[in-house]
Amino acid sequence: MTRIACFVEKYNFTYSDEAEALQTFKETAQKLGHEFNFIFRSGLSEIPKYNAVFIRATTDPLYTAYVVSKTAWESGLKVVDDPVSIRICANKIHQYRLFERHGVPHIPTIFLSKEEFHRRQIAEIFEVFGKPVVLKAPYTSFSKYVEKVSCETSFREVAKRFFRRSDYIVVQKFMPSRFDWRVGVLNGEVLYVCKYMMPKGKWKHGVKRRGKPSFVWGRTVTLKRDNAPQKLKETALKACNVIGKGLYGVDIKEVNGGYVVVEVNDNPSIYKGQEDLRDKDIYEKIIKFLAE
Repeated sequence: MTRIACFVEKYNFTYSDEAEALQTFKETAQKLGHEFNFIFRSGLSEIPKYNAVFIRATTDPLYTAYVVSKTAWESGLKVVDDPVSIRICANKIHQYRLFERHGVPHIPTIFLSKEEFHRRQIAEIFEVFGKPVVLKAPYTSFSKYVEKVSCETSFREVAKRFFRRSDYIVVQKFMPSRFDWRVGVLNGEVLYVCKYMMPKGKWKHGVKRRGKPSFVWGRTVTLKRDNAPQKLKETALKACNVIGKGLYGVDIKEVNGGYVVVEVNDNPSIYKGQEDLRDKDIYEKIIKFLAE
């Protein structure tokens, strides 16, 4: 029997789809003969008593989830997500440089420093990538700090805001699409395949409501992993191989019959009736990986 701690925050139980998925993880672990307990911030001292830690709260090197990951890792426990994966996935500049070094096809990208932030450089970017372009702060999640700009004025406005978070920002070619592929990968194998649709009239999967803190999300269309395009799955696996052997969600755009990686995310969403809709064994696969 493996003792598995699942680190969560209260917000993980806000939406029924996520709460039901978490309950399915617990039930699956118990059916396989393992112990599975949810732990919160108040239970961090209990981590060494477990054999494995499964993190479902949002990961970021500045968040409690990273402290949990690092504590478990340094204690010799099996941990998903591991601290190395968290750091790489949190830093988009580091991630894209890994893609370049290892030949992973990805969206055309440049990194802009504060020192390079001037009118001539902006004009050159528009000349190379066309208009609009996408600006990203290096540390992003859930479509936050990702904006589209079409002129020098909006470029300057967004860039100045993002430079408050980092000395560098990411600039990418705008590649419009009705959806992004999301490929879930665990330990070098495809776990699930979805299409994350863009909300009507929008250009990204998650869009903030005007004047409100909440987001509008597009539909999730799920395929059986065996029926998904082989080249798509190969691209996702290649991207994950440069990061590690944990649990990842790879965002990919389909362009002219080819595939380019948008980014690799650790701590990918798993909601009941969405990512698990076609391949019901994803819970069992994750639990077995934690129990190895």
